[in-house]
Amino acid sequence: MKKDEIIEGIMKAAGISKANINRFYEGLINLAKKKLEQDGEFALPGLGVLRVKVRKARTGRHPKTGEKITIPRRKVIRFGAFKELKELLNEEDLEADLEEKKS
Repeated sequence: MKKDEIIEGIMKAAGISKANINRFYEGLINLAKKKLEQDGEFALPGLGVLRVKVRKARTGRHPKTGEKITIPRRKVIRFGAFKELKELLNEEDLEADLEEKKS
């Protein structure tokens, strides 16, 4: 989903001007960046948490030449969904499984 699609969706759902939503969105992004840099995590209530993780240095392989290369240690961001979101996404699967067992 693109930024404009997110802004349009919020605009239609909340009845707020596009300019105000755009300012809110930019503020949210800046806050997330600041919190990730300072605390290493940023929670999005109702969705999940963005966390900074450190990937260890490792040996890899160059896909074209097959040559061994060293991939340096680096920080990455991981998203962990909250329980409610996971349950929502798996609700249909659970209902289908229950119906299959009844049959």
